[in-house]
Order: sequence, then C-alpha cells, then structure tokens
Amino acid sequence: MTTTDTRRAAFPDLASPAQFVPEPPYRAWAAMRDLPELPRQERPDAPGFYSVTRYDHTRTVLRDVATYSSEWGMTLDSTLGVRDPAAGLMIELTDKPRHARLRKLVTGALTPQFVHSLTPVIEQHARRLAEAAVRQGEVDAVGTLTAPMPRLAIGSILGIPEEDREAVAAMASSAITGTEAAGAAAPALAERRRCSEAANNDLLMYFVDIIEGEPHRLDPNGMVRRLMDIELDGERLSTDEVLLNCLNLAIGGYETTKNAVAAGLYRLAGTPGAWQWLRADHGRIPAMIEEVLRFDTPAMHLIRTVTRPAVLGGTELAEGDTVCVWLSAANRDPEVFEAPDEFRPDRTPNNHLSFTIGPHFCLGAVLARLEMRSLFTELLTRAESVEARSELIRRPSNFIAGIDRFDIALRPA
Repeated sequence: MTTTDTRRAAFPDLASPAQFVPEPPYRAWAAMRDLPELPRQERPDAPGFYSVTRYDHTRTVLRDVATYSSEWGMTLDSTLGVRDPAAGLMIELTDKPRHARLRKLVTGALTPQFVHSLTPVIEQHARRLAEAAVRQGEVDAVGTLTAPMPRLAIGSILGIPEEDREAVAAMASSAITGTEAAGAAAPALAERRRCSEAANNDLLMYFVDIIEGEPHRLDPNGMVRRLMDIELDGERLSTDEVLLNCLNLAIGGYETTKNAVAAGLYRLAGTPGAWQWLRADHGRIPAMIEEVLRFDTPAMHLIRTVTRPAVLGGTELAEGDTVCVWLSAANRDPEVFEAPDEFRPDRTPNNHLSFTIGPHFCLGAVLARLEMRSLFTELLTRAESVEARSELIRRPSNFIAGIDRFDIALRPA
C-alpha cells in the first residue's frame, strides 16, 4: 500500500455525527492505530485533518503546545482554517505565553478553598436527586439524575440565579452539541455550526447582561463574581476575558458530566456484581469513576493546528495542517491499557487522557469528579440495585459522547 493509500484508506467519515451512533467508531480507531502513518480525511466544506489515535502520539500533541496550537479551533465543527476569534481571551483557545497569564488568573479564582466550600452544596444536590429517583423507582436516568446534577452544580459554581440555570444549561448543551433538542437527527455541518454559534451568542449575551446590567443577582462567592474581582500581581481579567471564560466554564461543565454519569450507570447496570461491590466499600468509587471516564470518554476529540514542520506517527506534517486527537481512541490503546475494551471498575493504574494533559489540563476536573462521586455515593447508599430498562439513546455528535435517555430501575436499599 502506498503512502497516499495508507492515509486515505476506507474509514468511516469521522466528521459525521451519524457515525457515532449507536456507539463511537471504536473498531475504526483500532484499525487506525495499526497503520504506519496517520490517516487523513478530506472534507468538502472544512479543512481536512489527520487522525491521531495512539496514546503516545496523543500525549505528544497535547504536551507540545509550541508545535500544536489550540488557537485555530478546538473541534472538527469549529475549525475553519482561520484563527478563532476567542483566541488569546478564552483559556482553552490560548497558547503560550498568554495562556500562562490567563491560567494564573482563572486558577486564582478557582482555588482549592473555593472547591472545598462547594462540597456540601454539591452533596446536597446529589442527595435530593438520589432520594427522589429511588423513591420513584423507574426513571429516565438522564432526565431525573444526570442532567439535573451538573445543571444545579454549575449554577452553584458560577453563582448565577436559580431561575436562570435551566436556560443556561440548555444553551450550553446546544453550543457544544450543535443540536437544539434531545433525540434530534444528525444535522449537516452548516446547520450544526449555525446552532452552536446561535447558542454561544445567546449564552454570551446572558453573561453580558448579568455582569454589566444586573451584577447584584450574582452570588458574591460564585465563579462569575470571582473572575470579575480577581487581581494577582496587579493584573486583572479584562471584561472580554471574564465573559469568554464564564462561557467556557458553563459549556465545559454541563454536557461532559451529564454524559459521564449516565454512561457510568449504564456500565454498572451491565456489569454483574459491580453495584454490590461498590456498595460494600464506597472507597472503591473513585477508581470506578476513572474507569468510566476512560471507557466512555465524554469529550471524544480535540483539534490542534500545526505551527511548524513536524513528524508524528510516521507522517510529515506541515505548518497549517490540522490534527484531530481522538481521546476516546487513546483511552483504549492496548499498549497502555490491558483489555482496553473491557469495563473494569477496579482498574489501576488508570492514566486516561479524558481531562487531557499538559498546559491545557481541564480546569474543571476536580469539580467533575466531585459531582460524579457525590451522585454515585448517594445512589449507592440508597439503592440496593440498578437495572437497565432500555438501551442508551445517544445524541449524534462527533465531539461529545452524548446520551439523551437511559431508563433504569432502582430498588430501594
């Protein structure tokens, strides 16, 4: 097989959301890992891209921020071959050296003390949701548990009014998935972009209105207010930086946690003895959560743009090339994970890349783990067992491993 044939071998269209239902294309990614070069996919309405599916290659791209830039778009749908308008302002879309300044200021607001102060609030949200679900018995896990949990938690974290939280969560969901409703068919790229841009703009205007027009409605201890007020070494965030990083927190914190918890319930319901094993010792919950994050990676890919000639996976890359790191594929690399296609709730070590690695390691990782641990702890305390009453209903997306519905039965302890 020639170099060109290798790069363009017959694989599914990984830019199409339809290829990610009923499940992500794990077999295609496995085949790509065995190729001597990175496979390339051309697109008629967007830049073509190289797929990175091996764990070691993914680590290289995420760590080498000088060669692989995040400023030209982070997802397949948002990468247009031009620098993103939010580059240099939003932490996830900013390279060095400006990234260091932004991260210092944002982490200065998101302190361990702040997270610790949120723990009882998040645990209370989890307790109320679990009690109601177990009392009801048979529920849609997404509608009853996994969607309300991050909606309540992110609302508390940001410090926005309770009456605004459902609308903010809906805008965040549309912004990240490119669809307006659960159960929607996979729209074309132009429609996904239109939906995402509209939701992003609506969410941005929400933060403009509340920050500039109604700041008294904000919790003085929430992240929005903290980002407005943070000052370190005489530096502050600009208004645009506050707005865009609030947007980033809202979008990043909703769909990922919602889907990870739903996937976890699905895996536990399908693994004989797993629920009882966890009920016997809640100290096992953290390892189970890490395995859920590995096995059902919430954010499946990230885009990076090459800034200088490089060689990766036997492929010569040129300045301006687009590489797509498939986190879901890296997290099932058999060179790193034994029996990677098996869900093992006691897997250790578990050095997955679901929260990425390097300078862009997810700022919300500690909060996501706190939400997941709180909800699973409350459910395991109150339910003797969990049983699946349906298959997963996935949302078509090439970015988020979205779950729209999953029916379960919870038997009270």
